[in-house]
Amino acid sequence: MRSPCEMVLKSFLNRCPPEKNQALVRFLSSEEQIRLENLPPLAKKIAPEEFTTNSLLDYVHWSWFTPTLKTYSEKEQKLFLSALNLSTAQNLGQSLNLSPPFEPISSAGRSYLRQILQNSLIAYKERLVPMDYLPSSPLTPLLTLSKKSLTQLINLLALYDLAAEIRQIVETKILKKIYSFLTEEEQKHLKQISSHKEPFPIARLQLDRWDGTEEAFRILLHRRGLARLGMALSGQDPDLIWYICHQLDIGRGSTLFKLCVKEVSPTISELMIREIQELIRSL
Repeated sequence: MRSPCEMVLKSFLNRCPPEKNQALVRFLSSEEQIRLENLPPLAKKIAPEEFTTNSLLDYVHWSWFTPTLKTYSEKEQKLFLSALNLSTAQNLGQSLNLSPPFEPISSAGRSYLRQILQNSLIAYKERLVPMDYLPSSPLTPLLTLSKKSLTQLINLLALYDLAAEIRQIVETKILKKIYSFLTEEEQKHLKQISSHKEPFPIARLQLDRWDGTEEAFRILLHRRGLARLGMALSGQDPDLIWYICHQLDIGRGSTLFKLCVKEVSPTISELMIREIQELIRSL
């Protein structure tokens, strides 16, 4: 597992003249030198004033703060909400049954409370590379999507599995029901990929066990879309995975985390990445 600190060190060494670089590298063990050599470069040169995660809480979906806030009293919860942006505070207030107005706090108090929340998401011993500095990846554009757009992309990804499944369905009644549950956009995309065939065997959706309800159908599709996104993210930079998971609510994000750690062959990952890139262009 690569360390953000090592990535910063590599960035610093690369900015040094060759003679100084070599002189400093000699202080590292041979193992550390190899690790540095194999690390991907940061996306751009470090600007100290920009190399920060101060805005992290404004990016994370509000539901990730709920477990921490529930360990505090109602009065303390309101103080935390005062330290967050308005949209996040409103969603958390509704979830925790807290009514505004929330008490104003000093700048120092705001910074302190935000740091507590950030520490609840990232262990003290860990560090995140700021989003703008993440190593280059074909999945970086996912970071620009809203939670709604990312959820939409996950649902569209699942249609590749549905396309394979409906080719096996001959009963018109079932087909009509399935199409009635799809949005106009989903129907259009399903038509575009109707002849798409995966170059590897995939587990079936098992619609034969489906109870026929729209809710169960949606859950089934969304789980398969998450699984596909997890396969695409397998092997990607850990911080990129962290950011993408935290765009989603804590339930979906936690599930995606678990799916990302499963080992997937590069062939499968690359196919999933291409499918995601095509979907991003259409969103």
